[in-house]
Amino acid sequence: MKNKIAICANGWNYDLLFEALDGIKEYAASKDFDSFVFLSYASYSTRVEWMQGELNIYEMIDPNDYDGVIVFSNALNSPTKAVALCRRIKQSGVPVVSVGMEIDGIPSVCVSNESGMRELVEHLIEQHGVKNAYFIGGTPDHVDSRERLKITKETFAAHGLELSDKNIGYGRWSNHYTDMIIDEIVDSGKGLPDAFICANDVMAMAACTKLEERGFLAPEDVIVTGFDAIDEAKKFYPAMTTVERNYKEVGKNACKIIFSLIEHEDSSLYEKVESIFSCGESCGCRGKRDYAADRIMYCRQSFRREFDERQLEQNERVIRQWLTDMPSYDILKETLSDHYQRNHQFEGDDFYICINKEYFTDVMTDEKELLAKGRVSEMDALVSIRNGIVESGLKVDAHTIVPGYFKTKEEQHVYFFLPLHDMELNCGYVVFKDFPGIIRANILYPYMEQLQQSIKLMRTNFRLRMLYDRDQMTGLYNRFGYEGKALPLYEDSLKNKTKLTVMFVDINYMKHINDVYGHLQGDNAIRTVVAAINQNIDKDAIAVRFGGDEFLVIAPDCDEKRALKIKESILHMLDKRSKEKTDPYDISVSIGYVVSDPTSRKGATLQDYIREADNKMYEIKKEMHKQLDRRKGER
Repeated sequence: MKNKIAICANGWNYDLLFEALDGIKEYAASKDFDSFVFLSYASYSTRVEWMQGELNIYEMIDPNDYDGVIVFSNALNSPTKAVALCRRIKQSGVPVVSVGMEIDGIPSVCVSNESGMRELVEHLIEQHGVKNAYFIGGTPDHVDSRERLKITKETFAAHGLELSDKNIGYGRWSNHYTDMIIDEIVDSGKGLPDAFICANDVMAMAACTKLEERGFLAPEDVIVTGFDAIDEAKKFYPAMTTVERNYKEVGKNACKIIFSLIEHEDSSLYEKVESIFSCGESCGCRGKRDYAADRIMYCRQSFRREFDERQLEQNERVIRQWLTDMPSYDILKETLSDHYQRNHQFEGDDFYICINKEYFTDVMTDEKELLAKGRVSEMDALVSIRNGIVESGLKVDAHTIVPGYFKTKEEQHVYFFLPLHDMELNCGYVVFKDFPGIIRANILYPYMEQLQQSIKLMRTNFRLRMLYDRDQMTGLYNRFGYEGKALPLYEDSLKNKTKLTVMFVDINYMKHINDVYGHLQGDNAIRTVVAAINQNIDKDAIAVRFGGDEFLVIAPDCDEKRALKIKESILHMLDKRSKEKTDPYDISVSIGYVVSDPTSRKGATLQDYIREADNKMYEIKKEMHKQLDRRKGER
């Protein structure tokens, strides 16, 4: 047993998901497993590329890392993705359960729209005399939308009534398109129907709000009903007449199927959970719940909600301000870690931002090329807050997706994973543990939207900085970069009384290569020398393109022995390439270097050392050219 269950869900279906998680957590206590919840905010109403970037979070799942996977197939906003995901997991041999959508060969748990929806429509017809209704569905191809429409038509027909096609519209599960439907009906001048029967509560509340804007009230002028019984619908005025989906039982049943498959017990491949009619105020009834008390409590808590939202906005504003002037990835990491250690009241005591480091450090490469190739197998934990404290060096890879994760025996935890992406291209993800304030308050979507914008801003600023202080052809620092990087290194060496090497590298016979073989080959020679420099200098050293074919290396904590080794390694690499006849010409360089002495040469400046290294390089170059010219003459 791996004691881990993966759950694929959609953040938009917040209330249903957390009701299901209540059932899953209850079952987790008996089997001692942690839940890994992969969330997206994919939507039919946004750009396809953005939707794909959200859906890619499910590709992080390696089924073999889990005892089983629960896929909320009807809520992923992509039936194609849901089917492909379930089939991929099944092919791996790991138990998988589809929730809300039947897929051939895949065990499923579905909520019966039948009982609750039929009782709702019968209530409208028999108790309120509804004869003329307008059905607002989600989308024409969604399984739940189709089934709720089918039941509504059948119930009307059973009472000798008809729901005609002209009285059917699709609000796409959202406010905007529902508003358009209401406006069109009001503007037609044909009057309102007796009732608007909506396929979810969001569209029902949108219909009530738009109707009031156009001068009509529910239920006084028209009945409005919903489906799902989400928390907002209970506090709404009028409280919604709707259908409860009993998702706590759905979560439990999905776990039961997975563990019966693990333990090779006989079980049904298909479970049906009955939906329940919930009578509210929007049809003109009182219902069984004290909706006024719910609204009073909601109002009492409004100050805290608004205060928390303002505080969260302030935190995000501070992060965006910092990001406009981050000189390097390492400083970014240090700054963000410090910020979140002091300010994680919304994110919780365990919070991680995992990033493809090359997204920031290789900013001159096109995003599509960088991220599509998956150039790094491991991500970096940009921010790691565990037990409220920053932890560094935690491992992140395809299997350890929670940095430093270990299963605590007889404790059950829930981890939430959300994608970071630039349209369809994913550069990382965020992890929350259990149910911090940002999740309890249902503000994950705006939080993630702001974080995604900040991530994009970071890379844009790094790229602008790179264009400013880097040579575009070689990627080395230019003169601007030299001023911003080299001088601080030298000042640190003086402060710490450590040796620093200043090295000048110059390509021999560069003019000859350009004149005889052309400037494209000249550029190739420059890139070859740059590659040799980059591969042989230390990580904390910087390389500068000082002139057309002149390069400067500033290497901190580098003594005579290390400097000589760097020089010889560069010369050896270029000599080897020339012997291999990779190019139609030989590539060689002259290298001069000086090692600083902060104790005996206290008045020396960096420019002094650069001048000395340049002079040494020139003497070596002059002698080398004499030898090469002599050899040519002998031939």
